[in-house]
Amino acid sequence: MLPRFLSALTLCALSVGLSSGGQAQEASQDFLTRAEITAHMDASAFCYFPDARTSCAWAEIYVEQNADHVVLVTASATWDNPMEVARYRIDWRGDALCIPYEDQGLQAMWEAEGYRFPFDLDGFTALPDEMLPARREELRETSPREFCFQYSADPENANRLLQHVFRDGVWDAEQDPIALVPRFASGVAIRPN
Repeated sequence: MLPRFLSALTLCALSVGLSSGGQAQEASQDFLTRAEITAHMDASAFCYFPDARTSCAWAEIYVEQNADHVVLVTASATWDNPMEVARYRIDWRGDALCIPYEDQGLQAMWEAEGYRFPFDLDGFTALPDEMLPARREELRETSPREFCFQYSADPENANRLLQHVFRDGVWDAEQDPIALVPRFASGVAIRPN
């Protein structure tokens, strides 16, 4: 009963947008509804921290949407290493998406040569399922117990969103900028860090 109560309490705090100071997230902040977000997920890849040429620090495409969760495939890269591609199941909590702590939502991993993320997901080398438990543990070591996201329109760019990150009861001070890349573009460049 207590965990259910705490989940309900957390959801309530998330829905009113409490910040670390206990004050509501900016009053002028309008988070997108689940319907608005899923419309973007259907039409676009999410390109995080895009540069002027719209190469991405990491990118996500949403391959499945259900009443209680979404499944996304994301790509990121580090110089001189293959591009890492992973599939995650992320749970809905109201209009927010939350990463499940225990398994981190990780379902599968691949790697690819080069730094282009094709939306058809071709050309990836599957990593053995035996690697998943160690990767989940690695993710858990640096992850808060509660890790959720909400989205808003970018007031300075109609073709972009902002991702608001909520970790263990605290909103991140900065939002993650997202360029919406139409799925018909077939892919994006990933900018290695």
